[in-house]
Order: sequence, then C-alpha cells, then structure tokens
Amino acid sequence: MFRSSRIIKIVGLVISFSLGLAQLSMTATAAELTKVTIVYSTSNQDVSYQPYGAYAQQVGWYKEDGLDVTIQTAPNNGQVTQLLLTGQADFGMLGPDPILLAAEKEPLPIKMVYMIVRKMIFAAAIRPDGKVNNFGDLKGKVIGMPSLSSQLIPFVNSRLNEFGGSVENAKIVDLGYGVASMDALKKGTIDAFIAWPGLFAAFQNAGYDFKILPDAPWQKDFYGIGLAARTDYIEKNPDVVAKIGRGLARSTVLMQTDPDALIKSFWKSYPTKAPLPGADMQKALENERNVMLATASQMRADELPADFAWGSQDLATWQRHLDRLKATGLIAKDVQLNPAEYFTNDFTTRYNN
Repeated sequence: MFRSSRIIKIVGLVISFSLGLAQLSMTATAAELTKVTIVYSTSNQDVSYQPYGAYAQQVGWYKEDGLDVTIQTAPNNGQVTQLLLTGQADFGMLGPDPILLAAEKEPLPIKMVYMIVRKMIFAAAIRPDGKVNNFGDLKGKVIGMPSLSSQLIPFVNSRLNEFGGSVENAKIVDLGYGVASMDALKKGTIDAFIAWPGLFAAFQNAGYDFKILPDAPWQKDFYGIGLAARTDYIEKNPDVVAKIGRGLARSTVLMQTDPDALIKSFWKSYPTKAPLPGADMQKALENERNVMLATASQMRADELPADFAWGSQDLATWQRHLDRLKATGLIAKDVQLNPAEYFTNDFTTRYNN
C-alpha cells in the first residue's frame, strides 16, 4: 500500500513536471512568434474579407509560419495610410490611386506588396425606376459612398468624365457600410450608391431591389486593392512579407474549390455574425456564398487558374492608374511620379511556392 502510494506520487510528480515543461515550451513558442498587424480599409469586416488574410489567421496558417497576426479595421484609406506611416500597422489595404495621390505632394515610403483585387470593381447601384441609365444622368445629382475614399472618388470622377462631368458637378455624401445607404437610395435621398460586388451581394441578400450600372470597358485594365507596407518594414522583414502573402495566395486557391470553408471559419470567429440557432442554415450558406462568389469575381479567382502568380503586379497597369489620375485632373499633369517606386514583385514566387 505504501509502495503503491509512493509510485502514484512519483507518477504525479513526473506528470506535473512534464506539464510544466510543456507549458514553458508553449510560452516560449508564443514569445517567439513575430507580431504582425494588418489593417483593412473598412468599418464592417464581413465574410468577403476572409481571403484577405483573415482565414489564414483563423485556421493557424500564420501561426505555423511563426506569425502572431492581428487584424484591425479603419474606415478609409487616409487612416490606413497614417497607421502604416506611424508604425501602428505593418500591412494596410490600399489601392494604387490612394498611394499615387498621396505621393503627388512628396515621396511616400510605402509600396504595394500584394495585389488582391485584380480589376477596378466599383460600380453604381441605382433605383430600378429607369430615371438614371448611365453616369451622365448623375451630373448634378447626389451620389452616396461607404466613405469619402481616395479610391472611390477618382473612380466616380472618371465615370462622370466620360459624359463631360466631374465630381465637382455632383454632391458626394458619406453613408457608411450599413443598409442605411440602400434605404437612402430607396427613398430617393441619393440617386446612386457606389460600392463593389461583395457589398452589393450582401444588400441583395437583405432583400433590397436595385440595378447596377454596367462597368466601363476600361475597368478591367485597372487594379482594385492590395496589401501595402512601409519600404523600411519590407527591407527589414522580407520573410514576414513572404509569409503574409503566402497566406493570401493559399486562401485564394482554397476559395476556388471550397468557399464554404472560409464561410464556416468566419462564423466561428465572429459568432455574432453567424446564423442564430434554429435559422435556415442552408439559406444562410447560400447568402454567404453569393458574397464569396462576388469576391472571387473581383479577385478574378473565378477565371484565373490555381497556379496563377497570385499577388503579382505590372508596371503598365500602375502607369494607367497614374495617367487616368492626370487625365481627370486629380494629379497635375506636370507632376513627375514613377509608379515603379510604389510596388514590388520581389516576393511573388515565394507567395506561390
């Protein structure tokens, strides 16, 4: 009896010692993770942001690569840029237009490292009453936006330019990301609302009735949004850049084959945005799939092969962005800017390895 008691005590000590070592090992491992902050340019992180790094964080891909990733949100490009410049964020969601507009006055120490949305996706939602049929009909009208973005305003300016107008001929209002924008459209408080396919899909899921003005042919030759970082951060942390981009590339390929995996992970991570107990789960999945399909389209993941060089960029497209900003008067024609200074493809192979 005494011997058995001693054995039990010894076994207990061994187990306690082993658990203590495991706990120390886990603590050490956590301490060794490199902290990384990504900030999205939105005030409403919905399921459409899953392939932009959120899913890779949720399922542990980044942790496997030694990264402790935190995802934050900011309502507009200006705040994203400031968070990057002040070191409060390591990666920020921006488009070429905000970067080039900010670089007009002085050199901007920021580069795009990964292009996520591979076409100019913005469009105008209008009432289905036939009073607005093109952007020309919006001259002198009220146009709503989720935010007064340095990406959305140049887009609207370009579309109005096609009909001899500009943003100076319209009233632009900030309505946020919620359904208040669709209520304003329905009531006639605004004449159009500018957004992107993922957000429009969410509004359609909510039962709102509206039409979308067709894209301009030139939109397919422009980029949407990507992840940018400070140039000094990129130089000091090349492995982190490669690992963050690899998480995005893996998420994109998974979205092509199993979008439900991203949806269910979103619900698990954000239970307040998941279907309530007793809700029609199949209908909820269908609604979220509509958003994911729209997201895949804007990323061109619905048309490009799995082995595409995800995250890659080209100088010709960046130059088109600069030329458009000059042609529409948002950047002075005599300003000398080299778009090649504001993006890099140095990590594309590692993203897709």
